[in-house]
Amino acid sequence: MLKNIYKYLIIIIIVIIFSLAFTGSHIVQSVDDLAYAVALGIDVGDTEDLKVTFQFTMPSPSGESGSGKSSPAVIDTVEANSIDSAISFMNAYVSKEINLSHCKVIVISEEVAQRGIAKEIFSLMNKVQIRPDNHVIISTCSAQKYIESVSPSLENLVAKFYEILPRSGEYTGYTVNGELGDFFTKIVCTTCEPCAILGNVVSNGTKESSSGSDSSESEMVSAKNGIENMGIAVFKSDKLVGTLSAEETLAHLLLTNQLKSCNISIPDPDDESKKIDLFLTSNHTAKVQVSILNGTPFVKSHLTVNAKIASVDALSKDTTPKSSEQRLKKIEESAEHYLKTLLSNYCYKTAKEFHSDIAGFGRHAIHNFKTSDEFDEYDWLNHYQDAFFETDAKVTIKSGFLLTGT
Repeated sequence: MLKNIYKYLIIIIIVIIFSLAFTGSHIVQSVDDLAYAVALGIDVGDTEDLKVTFQFTMPSPSGESGSGKSSPAVIDTVEANSIDSAISFMNAYVSKEINLSHCKVIVISEEVAQRGIAKEIFSLMNKVQIRPDNHVIISTCSAQKYIESVSPSLENLVAKFYEILPRSGEYTGYTVNGELGDFFTKIVCTTCEPCAILGNVVSNGTKESSSGSDSSESEMVSAKNGIENMGIAVFKSDKLVGTLSAEETLAHLLLTNQLKSCNISIPDPDDESKKIDLFLTSNHTAKVQVSILNGTPFVKSHLTVNAKIASVDALSKDTTPKSSEQRLKKIEESAEHYLKTLLSNYCYKTAKEFHSDIAGFGRHAIHNFKTSDEFDEYDWLNHYQDAFFETDAKVTIKSGFLLTGT
């Protein structure tokens, strides 16, 4: 009986000790006490080094759930010498503590990107709340203007809109994923250079630009107001050196095995005034070989893809099996020529104009050196501008239209 009393007494003492030990060791913070930023915009400041824009989401009243209305957003801007200072100033301004754990995109203006963004990228990567899968967008206009122009019509949550939009490149071929962690890794990498999503603001069917350049040349979307993520922002180290169009982005995705499917238009081999639409599916089998000839890089790339004919106009009037087979062969040759030219133009543009290996050909060049010290001494990133290329493509087209005429 006495042993049981001692046993229960010891258990009670242990419970009390643990209760006292953990009391006050953590703070319970309500969601309502936090201000969740879903987007950060970085511009050149007027009076300070940076102008940082915060886009916060406001929780919808419970009575409006399922009403189909978009969740309201609040946009605030502050000028500071650094991102950390901007966050501190904004914490002093808003009534809630800023939380960046739900941030989806980092929008940086062309003007900031051209002078170098290593400091900003390193600062963001050093924050526990910022996730490495945040998307980096380089805006042709100000980052503040870009964020203010976001108006999703098919998505109630702006955070969800930011999360889904950059991934469209997998099935369109028009943009890259552009994650923050990948950008950070490539800044310090010796085999490749970083790149990011190219963002535009479309106002009354015209793209806006902060650099004063004519951005309507490659206009593909006609819209009243909104944003467009199309193309690639090319970097040399941490500085923006140029941009690639939507078509050139397709070449990048094919060479880096990031494309799942897309639609392309190729010249009709029997009538150059017409186009044939193909639905392209990638096997993720792009093969790259790099040789060093007399100190100069020689890059060979071979691409294998499948395609289906989407244009009914591509049908041959003569539907005999022999005629259909000949027609199919011509279309395959036209598609192969189109892709070979596309890949070649992309490679030479990144090498000769931008001097930036965003495709990561340097990874395939390492085998030419016995040690990593030899590779570092060769300085691949500065030799890439001297590279010359040989591209090849194999296209296999399957079309029920051509074979059956139905």
